[in-house]
This record gives sequence, C-alpha cells and structure tokens, in this order.
Amino acid sequence: MLRVCVLVAVLVSVGCSSGPPRRIGEAPSWRGGGAERPAPTPAGPPQPLTFTPPSASSPRYNDPPVAPAPSSPIGDAVVAAVAREADNLGIAHPVPDGRLFAAADELAAVVPEEGVVPYALVEFAIQHHGIVEPSPHLLVVWGPLDDSGPIVEQLAPRIPELLRAGASSRVGIGTARRGDQGVVILALQGSSVDTAAIPRTLPQGGTIHIDGRLREPFKNPEVFVTADDGTVSRPAVQEKDGSFHAAVECPAAPARQQIEIVGFDASGATVLANFPVWCREAPPTQLTILPDTDDTGKIVTEHDAEQTLFALVNRDRKRAGLAELTWDEGLAEVARGHSREMRTTGVIAHISPTTGNAADRVRVAGIRTGVVLENIARAYSVMEAHQGLMNSPGHRANLMSSVATHLGVGILFGDEISGQRELFVTQVFIRVPPTIDPQRAKDDVRALLRKARPALGDDADLAKAAQGLADDLAHGAALDAARLRATHQLDGHKYTRVGSVVTAVAELDSLSAESLLGTNPVNLVGVGIAQGPHPDLGDKAIWLVLLLAERAH
Repeated sequence: MLRVCVLVAVLVSVGCSSGPPRRIGEAPSWRGGGAERPAPTPAGPPQPLTFTPPSASSPRYNDPPVAPAPSSPIGDAVVAAVAREADNLGIAHPVPDGRLFAAADELAAVVPEEGVVPYALVEFAIQHHGIVEPSPHLLVVWGPLDDSGPIVEQLAPRIPELLRAGASSRVGIGTARRGDQGVVILALQGSSVDTAAIPRTLPQGGTIHIDGRLREPFKNPEVFVTADDGTVSRPAVQEKDGSFHAAVECPAAPARQQIEIVGFDASGATVLANFPVWCREAPPTQLTILPDTDDTGKIVTEHDAEQTLFALVNRDRKRAGLAELTWDEGLAEVARGHSREMRTTGVIAHISPTTGNAADRVRVAGIRTGVVLENIARAYSVMEAHQGLMNSPGHRANLMSSVATHLGVGILFGDEISGQRELFVTQVFIRVPPTIDPQRAKDDVRALLRKARPALGDDADLAKAAQGLADDLAHGAALDAARLRATHQLDGHKYTRVGSVVTAVAELDSLSAESLLGTNPVNLVGVGIAQGPHPDLGDKAIWLVLLLAERAH
C-alpha cells in the first residue's frame, strides 16, 4: 500500500521546507494534498528526535564541483517524471543535485511515521551538505521500494504544483527501508542567488566574505546577520556589474552567525538564502529536536493561535531585555484581512495586487503611525511559525525591534495535512510614541544643537514664538497661518534675519543637529516642542519648531 504526504514549505520560517525563495516575513509550511493516510497509532508522549547525518559535512557552502547525483531505478524514474512535467509546463528541467540527493536520503531514514519532517531538521540536513537556499519542497511516499511504477504514479500529480510554485532549480531523491516498508522523498528546490564558496566555519575567526549575484527578477540585495546574542545587523552591500559583496566580521569569542541574503521583486522582499557560519568553533554534527509542547491543548480557535503567538513574541522580547508589545485589535483586523487573502489566493507575499503593502493596509484602516513592520508566514503550528521567523535575521529584526510598541496578529486556519492544521499568519507592528515631557525634550534638543555649534545661544523671544508655533501645529492649525502668527510675535525685535525649521517626528532620537541647522550662519535659536496629531504619524506626533536668527548689531 502506498501512502503519500505532501510537505511543502514556502519561505521564511517554519515547519518544513520551502521551494521557491522565501518571502520576507513568511514562514515555510507544509501544504497540498496527498492520499489519505491512516492515522498513526498513539505511542505515548512525543519523544526528542536526534538526527546525526552519517556523511561528512561540507566544509563550504556552494563548494564546486557539486557531487553528481547517484543513479538508481527509483531515483532515475522520479527524475524522469519531473523532467516530463517540466516539459509539459515549458520550463527547464530541474538539475539533479548530489547534495540534495544526500540530504533527502538522510531525511528518509528519520522521517516520522506521520510524514511531517520538522523544519529545523530539514534546514540542518541541507546546510550540512552546503546548500544556502531555503528548504526544499518535499513529497514523501511510503511503500515498496522494488517497483518504481507505483511510486511515480503517486508523485506525478503533485509535481506540477511544485514546479509552478518556483521549486524548479534542483531535484533530489532519497530512499530508506523502514521496517517492512520503504520511504521515498522527492525534494524540489528553487534558487535565485548564486554565490562563491563560503566557509561553514572560520576556526581562527576573521571575515566572512559573501560574493554573489541575484537571478532575475530579483534586485537590490541586502544582507542581515543575527549574532549569538540575538542582535541583528545589516552589513554594507557593495554592488558592481550585477554582482554584490558583503563582509561579516567574526566576533572575538566562539559564536554562530546566521546570515540571510534578501532580494526584492514586485511582491516585495524575499529571502533567497539563510544559513549559519560558525566563528572559532566547528559546526555541530547532530541536531536534537525537542517535542513541540507549546501548542498542545491550547490551539482550538484562530483566536487561541493568535494569542499564543503574541505571547511567544513577548516572551522572547522580555528575555532579550526589550519592552513587551501591546496588543492592538485594529492591527489584528488588518493582519487577519491579509492572512485571509493569502489563504484564498495561496500567494504568500507582502505586496498584494488589491491592497498594496502593509503601510497601505494600515493607512486604509485609519491607523496613523510613522512605523509599519510586517511578518508573514504559512506554517503548521504556532511554535513552528515563531521559531522559523526568529531564525530568519530579517524577521527577527522586526520581532525584536526596539522601535515597535504595538502588535496585531492575524491567523487563519487552512487545510489539515497529516493531522496538522495549516496556519496563514500575519504580524503587523507599529509605533505609538510615548507621551513626552516637552520641557525635558526642549532641553535635549538644545543640548544636541549646542554640541554641534557651541556658539549658538538661546533667545527667549525666539523660544516663545517657536513654542507658540509648535502648540498651534499640535492643535491642528495650518502651517502657513501658524507661521504668520509666529512672525507677528517677532515684529519689532531686532534680528537681521529669522529662519525656521518645522518638522514632525515619531522619535526625537532620530534628529540630527547637522540636518536641522544646515550651513546657516546663525547665532541664536528658539526651540518649541508640542505633541499632537499628524496625518501620517498619528495622535502623538512630536512637532518640533526651531527659529534661527542673527541679532542685529
């Protein structure tokens, strides 16, 4: 009897695997159909799974030459079936990749009876063999290994879906005998970035050099790095003639650096590669997967899933010494709307042809803010979604943002595969500025200005007029009318000239003395600060007014 389970991951995060490049803010997931399988016999509490690949690990990612794909009756028959389906779709044949064959073989030896391979295990297997791209789509078939015909018959209907989804660059086949039956894994993977070889470990430390080129339609490469302490950085990327270079410095102590390469197309940012490099220590040779207990007994409704994910975010922010986020139901409605669209269309992307990007959706909902961040995911458990996003430096940066203050989570249930329910996840983060002390804020701004220009003096009349202008703007007055009133306040004062700087910001920390003062040869300043509504920044925008002048002699 043949049993087939479709395991498809889409990007950024979780649970299993991902064929096409991963979308920023998305999590990989299992999806698709598959023949009905008998439910596994209960075997007591779930146990930890330790995965120890028997092969030697690759010393470098993308280290040429790639090992040739092995030949076998089942492998050759499945590869031929993939080639036929690619011909039917008018696309190039996925290339048999020896690394992917080896990873699929090792996964086949440990794939659970219910057919769902944990995301972390898939990532470990492909990285062990030097692959930097997001996890492949996996099709798992259980049955006899002495006849390829029934195996191909079960796999063939599922292959076109994966190829159309972008998993069309590489193919790998793995087999294993498990007791009185066999298991076959078909792995299909997309690739949209080419890199020079990258060491998996730098035993003496030093610099990790990343040299690569994005494939069409992706442009504007960015690199994100998560250090061992959880902080996320963005090293500078240099581009020339379509290629790019970035350098990641190893820290002084032994550490793992999680590196992510991102590109942009019409659908927004996409994770094209996500891989660890170890500094001053060797990569691990085995991985233990602990049972996922956070969802057990909790996830009955979509609301339960949303609140569980929200709690996980705040748990990890608290561990990192960051302020917890506040739940925002309006943002949650925005997030649910986007998750609903992703479930309907099957497209996991930040930019929608109907609703635009996250900032557009927040604005249409009447929410005014100067900061909008978004993560999206498709996964098969809340914990998988959270772990996958936390393992992606770009997504982790959103989750651990020190700027964000409020979060809305929207989760919609999808199909149930092998006893696990598909989740479409959207997280929307915004900033609501805290109430400020205007006097302290003015003191801080004056100190900032004096540091850049020590000879700049305070002027009481300029300060009074500047504060009046800031108050007017914070109460909704039109700029021209408010500026005219401030000008009248200064009538009769002896200044050779008076200039003004008027701006609204969400955070005073973003201010630069150089940009505020420019090159104007002024020697007097008046500072006004008030907090109030702004059409883009929200109800607690900080209105800053500088009146700059020279006193007549």
